[in-house]
Amino acid sequence: MPSLRSVLTASAALTATALLATACSSNAASPAGGSGGAGGKQTVTFMGFYGTFQDAFTKTVIAPFEKANPDITVKYVPIQNSAEVLAKLRASTSRPVADVALIDRSVAPTANQEKLFAKLDPAKVPNLDRLVESARNKDGYGPGFSIDSLSILYNSKKVKQAPMSWNDLWDPAYKGKLAMPIADTRGVALIIALEKILGADYKTDIDPAIKKLKSLSGGVETWQPSPDVYTAVQSGEADVAVGWNARGQYYKDSSGGVVQPVLPKEGTVTQINTINLVNNSAHAAAAQKFIDYAIGAKAQKAFDEAAFYAPVNQDASLSATVKDRTTASETQAKNQIPVDWDWLTTRYTTWVDRIKQEVIGG
Repeated sequence: MPSLRSVLTASAALTATALLATACSSNAASPAGGSGGAGGKQTVTFMGFYGTFQDAFTKTVIAPFEKANPDITVKYVPIQNSAEVLAKLRASTSRPVADVALIDRSVAPTANQEKLFAKLDPAKVPNLDRLVESARNKDGYGPGFSIDSLSILYNSKKVKQAPMSWNDLWDPAYKGKLAMPIADTRGVALIIALEKILGADYKTDIDPAIKKLKSLSGGVETWQPSPDVYTAVQSGEADVAVGWNARGQYYKDSSGGVVQPVLPKEGTVTQINTINLVNNSAHAAAAQKFIDYAIGAKAQKAFDEAAFYAPVNQDASLSATVKDRTTASETQAKNQIPVDWDWLTTRYTTWVDRIKQEVIGG
């Protein structure tokens, strides 16, 4: 007959084995990097643009998503621009600082090539099938989330005759009163618009546009308004500026009409922000569920009504008053300058560097 000690020892061994098996089973079921909370609750970290974009996105996309998915919390990390997204993700490839990230369409291919983003699973993101053609990614990476266009902004209290042409930026009346934050996608889009005015081909030679921008440098009050160009126009720090239509429309309302965005008569350039699954995300399934919600018709309508972007989901129908103020309006649609963004991706950094060195620093 076995001794009492041997029976107790065997019992303890069995208990330890059971506990180990339970622990291993629990760890295998948890997402990499931890569940983010008790009861299997996960936290999806979203990297998106700061300011009014963050305010509208939090209210119209994150809040209703969390209500519908109480097991998922979305943490918003504000960023200034796409260059900051690239820098942060490049520095954290093995343990990324975000699960989902917004980035300009012109920069997204670089992130895809560097494997900073992962391809989406169409089964987990069924709303991919409901996107407008311009928002789709043929390679399976993050689609468009919002559509916008470049605009001229002006302070209606200080400027009595609205600037209606890109050439008006060179009007002597605005000398020393311009805000030109063009060391990013705004500058790239402006080069394309100027190339059209100058009768040049941006795929062949951007020297004409660079030369014209250099002639503007003496009349610029600031190349980097703080905290942003829209506030600078509203406060009167700048009379006229270059910015995005959507934020210009938002500030038009919030400023009581002081900030006014203008579609130049020569046309403008469309810009798309893409929403992406970060490679090596610890919460890929939850992240894709969030992306699917963000590009769904309900979220698109709510966000675009609040922030004046054109929707990427073909089932999202904006009210007529809002639609007329977005890139989705018939007027804007007829006045978009064609851009080959896939081609431009390989020249984007070079163009921005030339703006920084020859225009701003020249």
